[in-house]
Amino acid sequence: MDSAEDWSAFAVWSRGVLVRGVSLSPDSGIIEDMGDRLPFEAPFWEGRRRVRRTPGYALPFHPIDLGNEALKEFFGFILEGQESASCLDPEEIEIPAFRVSPQT
Repeated sequence: MDSAEDWSAFAVWSRGVLVRGVSLSPDSGIIEDMGDRLPFEAPFWEGRRRVRRTPGYALPFHPIDLGNEALKEFFGFILEGQESASCLDPEEIEIPAFRVSPQT
């Protein structure tokens, strides 16, 4: 996701095969819409998650909203906007670090 461009994209592979790919922004429109839409996408494509207070917006929904739903669906957190109590806070996830040292 890139909120400066209102761009969002995600892809899903299964056994090395692309099964779903989405990429869209208001400037470029729908760049990619490949494969069967996933259940969490339905409210967006069916018009139940329309952009509000933006007359003439180039897409039927906001790409960042779709990107956040994809993040929540696949990883359990969102990056932009209002967080819910049911989402992980990505700032709270500890990432282990390892250092390779020469064998003695």
